[in-house]
Amino acid sequence: MNHIKLHSYFCVLVTCLVLVSCSKESEITPVPELLEIAEPQGAFETENKLLKDVSLLVGQALTDAEVRAEVNSKIENADALQELVSLSFLLGRENGLSKTESTALKSGKLSLASGTNRFVKALAHEVATNGSAYTALSEQLERNGFDPTASKSAGAATEQLTALLADQNLELYYPFAEGPQAASKSAGDFYVSYRPVQYVEVNEVFLHSGADTEAAALKSFGVVNNDFIDTHNVYILGYMDACDVPGKQCDFVDLVPEEPEGQPEPLGAQAKLLTYNVNHSSIEEEDIVSTRFSGFKIDGNDWLGFGASHQKIEIYRGSADGKISVEDGKISATSKSYNINYYRIRAKGARKGWWYHHNDEFDDDWNMSENEQVITLFTKHHLTGSASVELNTKAGLELKNGSIKAVPQATVSSKIKVSLGSARQRTKAQLSRRQVLATIVGPGVTQRTITRDGQTWNVKKSGIFHYYFKHYYTDL
Repeated sequence: MNHIKLHSYFCVLVTCLVLVSCSKESEITPVPELLEIAEPQGAFETENKLLKDVSLLVGQALTDAEVRAEVNSKIENADALQELVSLSFLLGRENGLSKTESTALKSGKLSLASGTNRFVKALAHEVATNGSAYTALSEQLERNGFDPTASKSAGAATEQLTALLADQNLELYYPFAEGPQAASKSAGDFYVSYRPVQYVEVNEVFLHSGADTEAAALKSFGVVNNDFIDTHNVYILGYMDACDVPGKQCDFVDLVPEEPEGQPEPLGAQAKLLTYNVNHSSIEEEDIVSTRFSGFKIDGNDWLGFGASHQKIEIYRGSADGKISVEDGKISATSKSYNINYYRIRAKGARKGWWYHHNDEFDDDWNMSENEQVITLFTKHHLTGSASVELNTKAGLELKNGSIKAVPQATVSSKIKVSLGSARQRTKAQLSRRQVLATIVGPGVTQRTITRDGQTWNVKKSGIFHYYFKHYYTDL
């Protein structure tokens, strides 16, 4: 790194910005039993170091109460849940906005603030007066071709800094339960951290203590997890998910809590919604039971990566509805796996246990012969390698007079392996057709129900994954 250039760059900013800052260490007592984590290493070390630098830079700007109030107000305006905003929106730049912000900007529901931007001024001032503390950011500026001799004004230097930050597609996540306005009225204690590129469950946070009226210092508080984030005033910097970046492909369905979406109900004139429990042996193989995965909730933050603003999940089912063969009078059936859908929900929905109703097809014809299926859930993260799970299924088949017939009881077992890259396999559950159809409504084994459109359905549960089905019967 060219230290002469960096020194000149900081001097230019100092000369152009007539601002004053001071710092002083404050005495902080860390909470006991904090978790440990290693320093950023590996393939994402460069990105993580930059994230850490920018998070500390943002945190330093937030030590000013007026800057913090401005940022909190923009978070409130930019996001329906009042917890997420692109760094570009805070910087007042159009490039680097999230898809949601870009859409709102075009429709006139959102606007980039004009006039004095306290947040931008605070960032530029901090870099000017204490730039050597942000090594990764300084190196990035130099790689981007910053020439300190070409900067004749504070405006030019600030433009260079904000342009670099806007190009990173960063977001500021603020999940504190009490909301940004409550925080702006607090005594001034807050924390900052960053969400590493790779999946981790803990990370270091830095505290600014409002009790220290003479200082604007951030001090390492230790390593914490998402439980800490949920109950403390923490601002978290991270890269936007690809689904939030304009122009990038996203295969996941963004779900809104409590809003019914997804595929329409079966349109067959004879299809009847089952609103009562039935004996699966009474629905013959020739009849049709169309089963819908109608809704789910994730009840807890257990599966979220540290500081994640969203939870991405993929759901699969396994069934013994593959090739059927007979050898030496013995029946065998192979299993197949099917993707139900790819979902993305806000992390707050997991923390709060919000229900999402999407009405996706689970099995368009759950035959009697498919005696026992399996449902499994993966969460997607930025990980290397893959996760795998073995799904053990059962079929109800027997030979009668040389022909294969479906029977209500399980007679054949088979299995299939499902593997998914960049994921964690979280849970799976056996789904006996007999038990599922016997608990369409009522509390059942889980002692849980959900009421939708005046009808109460039984809720199935596997760990923190709750879900319910609807079944449509056609008598053929």
